[in-house]
Amino acid sequence: MATSRRTHCANKMPWPAGNHRSLERFLDDAERAGTLDVIADHPAAATALALAPHSLDAATVGTVLRFAESTEQGLAFPAAFARWREVTEGQFEDPAAAAVAFSEVAEELTVEDWDAQEGTPVAESMTTFVEAAAAARAEGTSTRAALDALTGSAPRD
Repeated sequence: MATSRRTHCANKMPWPAGNHRSLERFLDDAERAGTLDVIADHPAAATALALAPHSLDAATVGTVLRFAESTEQGLAFPAAFARWREVTEGQFEDPAAAAVAFSEVAEELTVEDWDAQEGTPVAESMTTFVEAAAAARAEGTSTRAALDALTGSAPRD
């Protein structure tokens, strides 16, 4: 199964021409990190995160994309992660730690959160969610409370 997923990645990731070896190294790292399936589900987003300006390793790419539930969400995650890094600048010791915190925000998102943003492009919604979560983090409140306030949802127990 890993071989077919790896082949899928190699064929679908829009990796720069002439960089076959770096793609192979990236996929080797993804296999070792256990993130190949996530990367295979979001090859374009994974490529965007792996290359400059993000330049993330395969494990971190998998962490960022872990909770992307659709292709559209996956494509929005690289820009949202960049925004997360901007609004939380200096709060994390490295990109991997920022990715873990970002994935925790993404994990908090519910169908209701997305439904409340109906009609708004996914990328714009994701940026809004990230900014609300970063503000909550700065204020010492929960991401869930910030998302509920943003979407007008009733607080959950």
